[in-house]
Amino acid sequence: MKKSKLFFSLIILFGLISTVYSQTVDDVINNYITAVGGMDKINSIQSLKMTGKFSNEGMDIAFVETVKKPAIRTDITVQGMTMIRAYDGSTAWVLNPFRGAKDPEKATQEETKEMKQQADFEGQLVNYKDKGNTVELEGKEDMEGSDVYKIKLTDKDGDITYFYIDAASNLLLKESSKRKIKEKEITFDTYYGDYKPVEGYLMPYSMQVKSTAGQMESQKIVIDKVDVNVPVDDSIFKMPETK
Repeated sequence: MKKSKLFFSLIILFGLISTVYSQTVDDVINNYITAVGGMDKINSIQSLKMTGKFSNEGMDIAFVETVKKPAIRTDITVQGMTMIRAYDGSTAWVLNPFRGAKDPEKATQEETKEMKQQADFEGQLVNYKDKGNTVELEGKEDMEGSDVYKIKLTDKDGDITYFYIDAASNLLLKESSKRKIKEKEITFDTYYGDYKPVEGYLMPYSMQVKSTAGQMESQKIVIDKVDVNVPVDDSIFKMPETK
């Protein structure tokens, strides 16, 4: 009797171990996609308009971000002046009056890549193969009391980003990457929270960005409003002609 109980217990134990190790990176990604609304919902979104603010060292900076695949435009307003960062699907440009610029300038290679990724609001994990990315599940670990799956993503340029997905909710909690700015490599950790449904699509309304970039070591981003599939004039993404 004891032997049969022991044998039965071992079967259950091996079954649990098999379940843990059978979890693949695609399983984790697919669970994440399902948690935020599923592929049908993601594919149905063609444009987004988000309004919110950056908070840094006691200062709130208003912004409006408009995305229409594959283009993006961000307007950041401070004390009556507005900086524009935009990408029309081929050309990225910046108009920065805070640096005395009166005319738009083409963005740097690093800025262009950053805007391309931001325009892809669904993220690098969704349809990762089609985007030229490769992924690897590096296991499970504890993040501030939550069990998370750690995924290593390498894009087609060889840049690496780590994604931390909550094992319980299947939502993205953290994203970590490195970027080279003016020949200096800087680490960026983005923490996601306050997920809310927007017409069936779950989005984070709060983001905390921590970096090793001196004065901008920590920055909070709060989304106040999100509009989905709003009419957007493509001309807003085009770089104005220099007078």
